[in-house]
Amino acid sequence: MKRILKFSPILAPLVLALSTTASANPLGLTGPQDFIVRVGGYYISAGDDEVSFVDDTYRYFDAFRSNVDPGSEWGWYLNFEWKPVEHWGIELGYMDGDKHNSSHGDGFFSLGFDDVAYRDVVSFDANISTASLKFYPLDATCMVQPYIGGGISYTDFGESGLNRAARKDLAEFGLRGNFDLGSSWGYTWQAGMDFNFGRDSSWLVNVAAIYSRSMTDMRLQLLDDVPPPAGVAPVFESYSGDYIYDPWTLNLSVGYKFSF
Repeated sequence: MKRILKFSPILAPLVLALSTTASANPLGLTGPQDFIVRVGGYYISAGDDEVSFVDDTYRYFDAFRSNVDPGSEWGWYLNFEWKPVEHWGIELGYMDGDKHNSSHGDGFFSLGFDDVAYRDVVSFDANISTASLKFYPLDATCMVQPYIGGGISYTDFGESGLNRAARKDLAEFGLRGNFDLGSSWGYTWQAGMDFNFGRDSSWLVNVAAIYSRSMTDMRLQLLDDVPPPAGVAPVFESYSGDYIYDPWTLNLSVGYKFSF
């Protein structure tokens, strides 16, 4: 619930805009307009991406490289869709996943750490909000409704940090570390299908495959294990690199249709 409230500044204006548009009825619609709410779970599989880190002081360009290969995880999913006209829908979605663990890092540090091999270097949460335009090719009376869609996404990376093995390796050199990722906008597209329980039923089952892509800043800071004297910056080194997060998610959900 805290995560949903965290995204309220982003989703609330979109929901308000949709509700205002529906009430104003600018398309001149005189019949009822359909809405669908879907809730379910998903399986998310993120891609493997090589990140080139640079030193923030620009003394060491391409300081080290690392493969970030987050493990696949499960999560829960919900969306709200407005269908103002036949064959078209506007959808707002939210995907909340479990914590990713990166499988390995290679290339390693070039500043005295060349022989240190890290495994499961970092972990992070990725929570994805989407706004999509969807197209349904079949007539509304069909019990099976395939669709395709695309739009924008917003990914928030929360609860990120170095894993225990990486912290232990750094401690052997008298260091400790901080790791974080910035939130990012990107794009999304999807293909799916609704299976209606009956022509007069309000209930349906949905399956969908969704692709989301965003680029964010990945930052790693190395700090002295012993706090420095007052007035001295605690950061020993700071590195950053661009990370592309582009997972596929496979969704299975139950939906309910209603009209106004």
